[in-house]
Amino acid sequence: MRTALAAPMIALSTLTLAAPPGSSAATDAKAPAASAPQTRILLSFKIDSRVLGPTYGGEHWVSPPTYTGARDQDAVETNARALDARGAPLKTELEWKVSDPELLTVSPPRGARVTIAAKRPGVSTVTVKAGGASKTFTFRAERPNGGWQVTIFQ
Repeated sequence: MRTALAAPMIALSTLTLAAPPGSSAATDAKAPAASAPQTRILLSFKIDSRVLGPTYGGEHWVSPPTYTGARDQDAVETNARALDARGAPLKTELEWKVSDPELLTVSPPRGARVTIAAKRPGVSTVTVKAGGASKTFTFRAERPNGGWQVTIFQ
């Protein structure tokens, strides 16, 4: 009895997998290719270890719309990742440009992980480029009460 049912089951599964000519499955293969996926850049900032307390536990990275550094923190380690439309990482070189090099530095100027350091108080924009995509954010450095305070708006 078992072998008598097996043959119709195999035939039925073969029929459902094969698409007749002119069906939607056959025409989908001939559909025009979609446009190239858009690249986007995701930024994250390393939290100063002094903020994390005595149970350090390794590096902690965040990606808020506004990042405020710790008191007396004049530099922020920043990481950028280029992602395709599906969120998959892309292997591409990242390039960093500063609108006011007298205000801050980005070191190194190429790469995914950089340090942005304030040289004097003020506001500047930073642009990171990867392939055809770019992302610009604002870096503000202040010295209230003599200590540095940096804020990044993305």
